[in-house]
Amino acid sequence: MASRKSAQEIMTTAYDWLVRCDRGLSTQEQAEFDCWMTADTRHLGAIARAQAQWTHASRLQIVGAQPLPKPAPPPAKRWIRSAWTAAAIFIAAVSVTLFTVQRYVGTHFDTTVGEVRRIPLSDGSSVTLDTNSKMALAYTSQARIVRLLVGEAFFEVAHDPSKPFIVEAGAVRVRAVGTAFIVRCELESKVQVTVTRGVVDVWRQGKIVEPAVRVAANGRVVATPAAVEPIVGVSEAEVARSIAWQDGIIDLQGRTLSQAAAEFNRYNEQTLIIEDPVLAKQPVVGRFHTNDPLGFAHAAAEVLDARVHVRNEQIVLER
Repeated sequence: MASRKSAQEIMTTAYDWLVRCDRGLSTQEQAEFDCWMTADTRHLGAIARAQAQWTHASRLQIVGAQPLPKPAPPPAKRWIRSAWTAAAIFIAAVSVTLFTVQRYVGTHFDTTVGEVRRIPLSDGSSVTLDTNSKMALAYTSQARIVRLLVGEAFFEVAHDPSKPFIVEAGAVRVRAVGTAFIVRCELESKVQVTVTRGVVDVWRQGKIVEPAVRVAANGRVVATPAAVEPIVGVSEAEVARSIAWQDGIIDLQGRTLSQAAAEFNRYNEQTLIIEDPVLAKQPVVGRFHTNDPLGFAHAAAEVLDARVHVRNEQIVLER
């Protein structure tokens, strides 16, 4: 007589089935799944709990100024990295239990002002969307395409040479296989690409496809309507500053007060105003929480011999 499975063993199997259902079951796998579901009354509850934990973990990946929480992996199985959610429909009868998993493809994602969100993708890659950003997925059998419509995102790409990973940002294209990089859409159709690991190719897609510029780790390019311009001498420290926002931090090294204000304004409804043009050009340094514009304003005022005036939703720095 077979030994009775423990609750832990059943949950491990349930996680495995959830992953397999997400990618699609073959005829044989569907039969095996149906058999497993009817073999023990506890299996239905295990699948339900696995699905609930998956959904809950996805919700926990929306953060503000704190480091990104990471869901704990289930036993003997890496946590599901997928942008797809499974909707479970349960129909119970006296002696028969029916179970189906419907696949829903999430294709559009966005963040509000001040929100940072990590999105696991179905191929094992992930995208971390910065504040006030929007993206859309267009995965096909030939390529993995992500359209960054506005804002900034950090991409960690799973290695798959057979399906190139391409980010589209306006007319700019970034192609990568097994790497990590940041794409930031700025004003006047300017796109900045910073590579933290591996290599990417960057080019502009127009009536004439231009030659790609190859960018290695700790490299950066800025693509404008005129050209793709490599920036030399990007240090590891500068690259680290470029992704500090994932931990809810703004690193102001090398920025003016005006640039610092613009960065804080990306994350907050309460805006920083610098009306004095001379004051606006003053350099600032330091690391501050993205959600603390008032604290930054007081610190800057003390250093720059200025004063802070709060009016409604504005924080005004003035001489």
